[in-house]
Amino acid sequence: EGASGDDWISVAQSMRAYLRFSLQGGVIAEQVRRMGYSARVHSVLDGEVLQPPLLLLSGLGEVSRIGEVILNPFLGPRLKSGVVTTDMPMTHDRPIDFGLQRFCQSCRKCARECPSGAITAGPKVMYNGYEIWKSDAEKCARYRITNTAGGMCGRCMKTCPWNLEGLLVEEPFRRLAIALPATAPILSRLDDVLGRGGINPVKKWWWDVELDPRAGRYVPARAVNARGLNRDLVLKPEDQTLAVYPADVMPNPLPVTQPLDREAGIARYRALLTPEEYRNRLARGQVEGLAPGPRPIPADPPVFPVLLTRRDDLSPDVVRFELTRPDGGPLPAFDAGAHVDVVIAPEYQRQYSLAGDPADSTRYVLGVQREPQGRGGSMLMHRVFRQGRRLFISAPRNHFPLTEDAPFSLLMGGGIGITPMLTMAHRLHALGRDFALHYSVRGAAPFWGEIAATGWAGKAHLHNSAEGGRADLAALIPDYLAGARLYTCGGGAYMDAVFAAAQARGWPDDALSREFFAVPEAPPFVNHAFTLRLSSGREVPVTADQTATEALEAVGISVPMKCKDGICGVCAVAHKGTTPIEHRDYVLSAKEREARVILCCSRPAEPGAVLEVGL
Repeated sequence: EGASGDDWISVAQSMRAYLRFSLQGGVIAEQVRRMGYSARVHSVLDGEVLQPPLLLLSGLGEVSRIGEVILNPFLGPRLKSGVVTTDMPMTHDRPIDFGLQRFCQSCRKCARECPSGAITAGPKVMYNGYEIWKSDAEKCARYRITNTAGGMCGRCMKTCPWNLEGLLVEEPFRRLAIALPATAPILSRLDDVLGRGGINPVKKWWWDVELDPRAGRYVPARAVNARGLNRDLVLKPEDQTLAVYPADVMPNPLPVTQPLDREAGIARYRALLTPEEYRNRLARGQVEGLAPGPRPIPADPPVFPVLLTRRDDLSPDVVRFELTRPDGGPLPAFDAGAHVDVVIAPEYQRQYSLAGDPADSTRYVLGVQREPQGRGGSMLMHRVFRQGRRLFISAPRNHFPLTEDAPFSLLMGGGIGITPMLTMAHRLHALGRDFALHYSVRGAAPFWGEIAATGWAGKAHLHNSAEGGRADLAALIPDYLAGARLYTCGGGAYMDAVFAAAQARGWPDDALSREFFAVPEAPPFVNHAFTLRLSSGREVPVTADQTATEALEAVGISVPMKCKDGICGVCAVAHKGTTPIEHRDYVLSAKEREARVILCCSRPAEPGAVLEVGL
């Protein structure tokens, strides 16, 4: 009651409830399994079912004006659900009707209080063949994700009269609302008068703090939402601008970023039928276009499902994963040095080098190092990626290719940077080419056991600085042989040292290749405004505080991106080569930069320049 609903504590309380089900669901599923049936827990962290329809069908609530939120008369709208699926025979309950549809038709408090204006104040509409108060999911998501003074948002549920701090928690008023839903306007006004849904400072038992990662301690939060009730606001449906994305334009059910056309979404919302119009068309037999069909899955989707069939914890910080096709079929072929994008969670899509044999199409091997100071992806993989998990990955891509006909190849891997070197060693061995692999570690050498079991183990050398075996790069790297190639992957300092030692031995720049796992510290660049000129002649201005990809996205031109830091190379495009460019990426070679540019980070060196690109 002391919260605003879109502040820090509200989301924390929600997560506590979700985590509570994770525990309870595990207990329930284990008990079902002990009874001889299969059971699978679907929690907020890892689920494969849509829960709102199940809540409706099992009689746990009704759809509310909030949208896809299910409301229970005794729990309100803030209930948190979890699901256990099983093959145990059961008899389920039936849907319930406690008058909520008529109550919500007359009460607009959640729409009035919604900070993003995403909840409709208007009547129900037909969406994908269902009668619903359709909220603007995009507006809601944008506010929840970009809320800088709180964690996500649940203000609609906080201020609802059915909430457990609302008027209808009192049994006489709840009975009145169920028996006479038409009293909703009166009950809602009384709810306002009594201050229900507002902030009660007496009930605040927490501090609003946030973690300062640089200081390594908690500090007072810079901003905290503390919204009062908008009692005098009269929200009219005609004043709202809402968008909707029906099934035929909804993003595909793939956990990757997909652009939306909001203008088209606004037009689709305004074209939605009322339930009466829908029923009349049904009665006349005019069913064409009543409920749009699903958007087809592209023939070549950006990601595909795989099964995690083996997990080996090689050290406290390094895990080896094996991925296979769920149907046991062959995986897409890959070249040495390739990587895949792993969808760890929709907000965590990370690139990992393949570490297996390119000749083995039955499995992909990944090595993942836990990075406590990273962005969270590796930590989540270490915590939840277990044998049997189904996940999505991209087809292999290669920004670190191997020159297979080189007379000699030198492979230098530092720490987890050994993973792409393994694929190169496998391939060079299969081709019968001359090579040497040097594996530098400080302490544990997670992949050394695997290397020792290969047919090319005699060409591999381990250098463990913790045991006095630091690699002497000046001695290890031979004089340059015409056509030879050197490949390195690891920390920035390690790769710089490898390149410096090689250059001292006469190795030219075009014989040296490296791959970054993390973004190195960038020099103090100065951004200038410039103009992009596309192949069509169209010009797109880019301000000093924009990247080229952001400017293109702002005018509706989508450019594929992954890292946004200049290390993955996905957003590389051709350029005319007539404008001096400040290349800020860590993926293109000097030769490649003569014809290509990474749009997420690079820009012209001079202010006001025009950069012509092949888009």
